[in-house]
Amino acid sequence: MARARGNDDTSAQLVSPDSATGPAIYDYATARALIVAVAFSVLVAAWTKQAELVTLTSQISESTPPIASILCLFLIPAVGAMLATAASRLEARGGHRRLANALRRLRLTPGETLVVFVFVAITAAMPGVGLFRQVMPCLMVPQYFGQPADHLDEMARTIPALWAPTDPEVARVFWEGADVTPPTLGVGQIPVVGPLIESTWRFLAGPTLVPWEHWLGPFLVWSAYLSIYLITAFCLVTLFRRAWVNDEHLNFPVASFPVEMIDPERSQFARVGFFRDPVVWVGLGLAVLYNAFNAMHVFNPGIPALGISYPLGQLFTESPWDTMRGLSIYWKPEVLGLGYLVPSDALFSIWFFTLLSWFIRPLAKTVGYSPAGFPFVTEQAMGAFIVLGVSFIYHARGRLLEAIRRGLEGGATGDDDREPLSFRASVIGAGLGVVAIIGVPIAFGVAWWTSLIYFGIILLVVIVYCRNRAEMGFPIVWGYPLYQERAMMVDFLGTRPLVAPGRIQSLTLLTMFSWLQRSVHPAITSTGQEGTVAAHRLDRRRRPIGRLVPAAIVFGVTLAFLVNLSAYYEYGGLLLSSPGGIQGGQMTQEVLGQYTAVSEWIDHPREPDLTKIAYYVLGGLMALGMIVGRRIWLRFPFHPGGYALAFCHRGPYMWFPALLLWAIKAITLHLGGAGLYRRLARGFLAFTLGHFFSVGIWSLVGLSAGEFVRRYMVWFL
Repeated sequence: MARARGNDDTSAQLVSPDSATGPAIYDYATARALIVAVAFSVLVAAWTKQAELVTLTSQISESTPPIASILCLFLIPAVGAMLATAASRLEARGGHRRLANALRRLRLTPGETLVVFVFVAITAAMPGVGLFRQVMPCLMVPQYFGQPADHLDEMARTIPALWAPTDPEVARVFWEGADVTPPTLGVGQIPVVGPLIESTWRFLAGPTLVPWEHWLGPFLVWSAYLSIYLITAFCLVTLFRRAWVNDEHLNFPVASFPVEMIDPERSQFARVGFFRDPVVWVGLGLAVLYNAFNAMHVFNPGIPALGISYPLGQLFTESPWDTMRGLSIYWKPEVLGLGYLVPSDALFSIWFFTLLSWFIRPLAKTVGYSPAGFPFVTEQAMGAFIVLGVSFIYHARGRLLEAIRRGLEGGATGDDDREPLSFRASVIGAGLGVVAIIGVPIAFGVAWWTSLIYFGIILLVVIVYCRNRAEMGFPIVWGYPLYQERAMMVDFLGTRPLVAPGRIQSLTLLTMFSWLQRSVHPAITSTGQEGTVAAHRLDRRRRPIGRLVPAAIVFGVTLAFLVNLSAYYEYGGLLLSSPGGIQGGQMTQEVLGQYTAVSEWIDHPREPDLTKIAYYVLGGLMALGMIVGRRIWLRFPFHPGGYALAFCHRGPYMWFPALLLWAIKAITLHLGGAGLYRRLARGFLAFTLGHFFSVGIWSLVGLSAGEFVRRYMVWFL
């Protein structure tokens, strides 16, 4: 897995060679860049509230990077170009030199543009489906959904007042909505600008509906905890920086997004301006056409369109082949674009193991082996993740020990300034943060060993996710097994140790952290890491973005919490993300399932599941075998990360894009070698960018035409 160590500049030269004169030194977190970033973040939060919570027309916060940050990369250079053009025209007319210079100074530098991109990429991921749409139900489900036949009311009484309001009326209004609306300014009748001003004020005044006498404590506690968790994860991953960059030379493909669009001089693929490259326009055009035909099909079903997927399993109707009815082809443009940079062995492993898991089903049915859940793909993926996590830590042990030693010594030493954070900040931040992450639940009533195991697995999964994305670069949020951390504990231990008499509070409080099992927190950590990589490719400095990430996290958490609280008390949680329904949408139902399972275990304890344990072990052994195989055989065809990624989801979402890309790369390399491969790379990047851009526009259309836009809802992995 690991390669020989190199000096700190070697890997950078491999991915982004300098020009003869060296890179320019840019300004980054200037006052104006931060003002623009904060303003964009607030606008995006309002957009997300309407698009994901109220109307559910799209999942703009779910893409990687979030769609809003991609739109920033289109908008900021466009505004800069208009300012430059206006300045040139003023100078051409004679005079107005001061005004022309002032217009030019308004343009953001590449470093400032990167600050806006990273800040928005972090904050935009938080208000929607990927984080706080999970957090809010985790805090308030037991207080409202309890029935006489279950133990949810009993569980609700064990929740500390500092964690969530326990007043039944507060919970009722939370889920059903308040009888009042935010105050208005009375300017809605003014043409054009009136409705815009009113909607902005309604958004800003939303928090006035929240009963803060009940919510102030939980708001402060959870804002602090989420901020500490996300900052800790970032500090933890920075400790692996030298092992992953200098030793293994991982390429961080997602970092190519901002670099290609901000500064073509630092491009890995072409030195011509991004939007002057014809290959880029081909990629953008194909993605826009794909979404345009799907959108037009909504209004006129006679227009042909690919849609989102094709149900390949409908061809299998006879037994035992009917076990493959769930097999589908998903087009997934976001995967088809950036997936071009994924190693071929990872692509091969994804489609090979996915199809193998489907074709083995009719064979198993033929021999009479058909346990519920077969072939237990997420259990295999979780076993693989555990082995991969241990392997990554083992291979990076030298660098980790070096970072810890230098961090404990204190002070800036040697090349400390080349790191995203100082060694001292990373070590102390990771160490104290892990203590807080595990210790706070224990202090409020979670059993110490339960907290240690649960959060230990969570953090190990984060390391594997970030390492996989650094190497493979698949632009997916859900690149890890969902809801498997607690399930793994139950499968191995059974439920008796978890819900024994006197321990109901422990598992109830632990369930309030279910958002960690299905949220974008690993992607946010990777985004911060990739931001530092992008900064290094621009001017060889990681520290400016490394310092920005914690600030973006704190601001994003606070903003997202306020947006969601105000939405729940304005509309009611039962209606949010559930247009036409009263069940609170998918996220609420998933969280309710987590609590209901605890209630069932109280009355009907589960024993350890030997069948599932066998598949956890199988997944771990498969990953271990591939790790060993890759060390002893240079051309070993299977990739352990690809195997784990293939099984992260029960749905067959990734196999077809992986198969198509694997074939395209093989043909490209055969016909034109590395030169043609690199020349086409920008087109594939542009295909993903074009998909994000057109989906973003479609989402904006949905703010006023939600009924139609919901007929073509774009979801991201």
